[in-house]
Amino acid sequence: MAQLRFPYINSIILSGRLVNDSSIKVLPKSGKQILEFRIATNRRYILNGENREETLYINCIYMGQRINEYSEILKTGFPIIVEGRLRYREWTDQNNNKRNTYEIIVNRIHLLERKDVIGEVEPPPEPDELEKEKPSFQMNLDEEEISEEDIPF
Repeated sequence: MAQLRFPYINSIILSGRLVNDSSIKVLPKSGKQILEFRIATNRRYILNGENREETLYINCIYMGQRINEYSEILKTGFPIIVEGRLRYREWTDQNNNKRNTYEIIVNRIHLLERKDVIGEVEPPPEPDELEKEKPSFQMNLDEEEISEEDIPF
């Protein structure tokens, strides 16, 4: 019997706003430039009749040819979509503590606002206005952690 090959796919697409200004770093060994930035992405839902919002903060690294151009554009609050792959990284900090993180290695950036193209950009809605918006689905599950025993594999 032939063994089936499982396709290994590591692809991610996220939209969000920049948490801080992007910054160019130089890798010490290779001297290659990278662009680092962090985005916040939100998920709104209703739990027991109450509006909730969950925010994830994601570190991103871009190594493409447009680093200088993007570093001028990607400032705090700017909305973007990133495409790339998820990477897990471990290291030991200066105090000899083990650290780890997940980050996105970005291969494509989609700019959602271009002031030079569309003129002045309308500011994002105030939090009170966001609460009036209804999410497109109702969530009736109680908030709980998922244990390893719940995972079927």
